[in-house]
Amino acid sequence: MGKKKVMRVINNRMQFKCASCKAKRSLPVQPNIRIKNIRCHKCGAITSCLLDRRITRRERQSGKAIMITAQGRGIAVNIHDISMNGGFGVDLPIGAARVGNVKVGDKVHFDCKWNSRLLGRGSFKVVTCNGQRIGVKKEV
Repeated sequence: MGKKKVMRVINNRMQFKCASCKAKRSLPVQPNIRIKNIRCHKCGAITSCLLDRRITRRERQSGKAIMITAQGRGIAVNIHDISMNGGFGVDLPIGAARVGNVKVGDKVHFDCKWNSRLLGRGSFKVVTCNGQRIGVKKEV
């Protein structure tokens, strides 16, 4: 199937556009679904969709960084996307996610070797934690 196509979800509805024939269709989406495979109503092709429910769009940004927890432990993480209001999404390694090293409300710092100005030297607060994926926001 290949790459997942990002689709915006607004009020639990998405505007599906087939990757093969470009046919469009408005579809309802359950609130707890993040990834959905959709068969086109015209050509029958299956498209794997990653559902984006954010109010404001995030800029796609990927790279590796070291997340330093409040206890001083460094965890290698993958950065996924950055929003304009100072937040971004991070993927933890499966081992760190299972142990529960990071929880909502924790303060963390980042060391980003490939772009030191991307994350700055400030502290961040963990605002969401869903398995391996966490969301952090810059503290003011």
